[in-house]
Amino acid sequence: MRPKDAPWASPVSLWKAGKMRRTSAERLDELDMKLLRELERDGRQSTAELARRVGTSKATARRKLNRLLADGIIRIIAVADPPALGYQTVATMGINVHPGHIDAVAERLASYRNVRFVIICAGRYDIIAWVMFEEPDDLSDFIRNELGKIPGLAHVETMIYLKIKRFSFTYGSDESSSESEAPA
Repeated sequence: MRPKDAPWASPVSLWKAGKMRRTSAERLDELDMKLLRELERDGRQSTAELARRVGTSKATARRKLNRLLADGIIRIIAVADPPALGYQTVATMGINVHPGHIDAVAERLASYRNVRFVIICAGRYDIIAWVMFEEPDDLSDFIRNELGKIPGLAHVETMIYLKIKRFSFTYGSDESSSESEAPA
């Protein structure tokens, strides 16, 4: 399967794009956090298995899981390994834009298939983008032929990943393991 044909669960799908909100921690009790940690460990567990592992009834686990899903606190998705899908070139782009163009540039970047994550931020860059391409030449073509067409774009710094040491989207875990979760 070629990357363009492969389903990809983008990290941005963890939040509704543009609607990143603070979820009040007081709404999450200890059992919610246990469920979250278990789902981060194995998101394919049955409700019965989840209930057994966190020490509650199947009905309680199902009710709490449904609330976490309905409230948008969690989403259960697949996170694919980019190289396994044929993406051999992964990079982060630090992007600066001319005043008044941040939203338009971010929207334009988000429209490209190979741009997987777009963040408007404060600091050295106005926008950070995470991109994936099959080959280095594809990234080069994107930089030379596409980015230059975006009105308001002032400067781009591209940082190509040489080796990913940790690749994790876990939030409920207290782990600070040095064990790599990165794709090989």
